[in-house]
Amino acid sequence: MTTRTAKRLRERRQNGNTILEFAIVMTFLVPIFTGMFTLGMALTKGIQVSNVAHDAVVLMVTASTNPDSGLDLSQSQNQAIIVDAASGLGMNMSGTNTPNPNGKAVVILSKVIMVGPNECSLGGMTPHGTAPFWDSGNCPNYGSYTFAYRVAFGNTSKWSSTLGSPGGTIQSNGTISAHDVASNTSDQDSTFSSVTGMTLLSSNFALVSEMYADVTYLNFFNVMPNPTIYARSIS
Repeated sequence: MTTRTAKRLRERRQNGNTILEFAIVMTFLVPIFTGMFTLGMALTKGIQVSNVAHDAVVLMVTASTNPDSGLDLSQSQNQAIIVDAASGLGMNMSGTNTPNPNGKAVVILSKVIMVGPNECSLGGMTPHGTAPFWDSGNCPNYGSYTFAYRVAFGNTSKWSSTLGSPGGTIQSNGTISAHDVASNTSDQDSTFSSVTGMTLLSSNFALVSEMYADVTYLNFFNVMPNPTIYARSIS
């Protein structure tokens, strides 16, 4: 065997070894890079979901403090403001700002109030003749956290609020009647404090926006055990 032939054989072996080593290394690197990409994109989407939840509660505050604003979030034209902020999360009907009931996201808006004397009086309950004028006997929801508002849009069949849901009648604009707030025990929210960590004083309320978004399409190699992003904002 000549020196030139031997050299060629060594080069072929080296080339073959290089390809094999590259293949082995890429077996590990591809999942790592894919996982980094997945987690990075999920973090980006998580920030967006959090921003949408924050924007939604800001709109709720505006609607609550300024009744003349016309910002009724039960109306699709106002929901479009939130859907637009959720662009890229699969919440909208294709080519529109209309919430998709079969889409990849949902927004849930709630108002929870600690029922006190004001709510009992507004609800038409009859006070006792002497103090204390109110208790759960003449105002069933007195001293309880109770839903006063609920609007949800998007894929409402896939997700539900961490606060639970009102059991009574929700009016077309999302509000619950003053009578029901005071008297319908199925509208009570027994999990409010444990879920939010908040304590409300009598007749005080909290506005809560929640958002879920399914990011399964980013979940290469099942890096995320639960490819759903959730965010909550409270005012």
